[in-house]
Amino acid sequence: MSTDRLITTQRSSRRAFAFVMVILLMIVVSLGIGLAMARFSAQSKSVSRQVSKYQEHHLGRGLQEAIAAWLRQQNGRDLHEVLEPESGHAMDIVLADGSEVSVFLRDAQGAALSNLTNLSDLEIEEGGLILRNLAATTSEKQYLQETRPFGPFSISIASASDRVLDASARVIAGSLADRFLAELDSIRYNDEAISRTELTRIATASGLDSDQRAAMFRVLATDIELWAVIIEVRAGSGLNQGQTIARYGGVTQIRLSSSNRSGNPMQLGAFITWRELELGDSFDLSQLY
Repeated sequence: MSTDRLITTQRSSRRAFAFVMVILLMIVVSLGIGLAMARFSAQSKSVSRQVSKYQEHHLGRGLQEAIAAWLRQQNGRDLHEVLEPESGHAMDIVLADGSEVSVFLRDAQGAALSNLTNLSDLEIEEGGLILRNLAATTSEKQYLQETRPFGPFSISIASASDRVLDASARVIAGSLADRFLAELDSIRYNDEAISRTELTRIATASGLDSDQRAAMFRVLATDIELWAVIIEVRAGSGLNQGQTIARYGGVTQIRLSSSNRSGNPMQLGAFITWRELELGDSFDLSQLY
């Protein structure tokens, strides 16, 4: 091979090697930029989520104080007497920017309790049978909608679904369940709170014995403690004036304190859950569990 040809070959090899190195460098730089952008995007989303959670947390705290103040103004009246029957509307709050916040309270004790820890032996046995009855008559999705992981053991007659009430009645009344359910239907759709006196009358009409009556008062609630709090925010100005622009909701306990005779016996607990809800005509309370 001549010297000129050898030199030419060496030059070509060096150029090819340099070209390959340039390509590899471009790939490395591109990957670095891509990773940096991905990391920046992830950090931005993380910051956005943290800001959103911070805002929702303080919104929830502020509403908790406002609702507690509203409860004190009710002078111990039953919540069923002061809430609008259909919507559960409690109050409106006008903010400094002209936007309006509407607060709704709804009975959230209609689902069956799925977490049976720290209950009495009888409640664990009865609760387990209720859950077994539900599992046998529902899909997995329906089962999750009909159960809750927190709150009192007892179930609200007024807000329970037909499936939950049927599963409970069969544990309470056994072979008399159908008759018992028919009697319950006569009071469950009333706007007024269901009293122990009414339940006693229904137990008598259904033919329940003393053990079944005791089970009825363990499983079915007359004093509702678990409440869903839903707020809707309407714009005060701009193109969206008067329109609902945000919705939030959570679950809290409102207990009755018989020892507090000098003032309002209703005591508001902290929010157990709190989250943003989708806008729409309606939503399922199970979204708050």
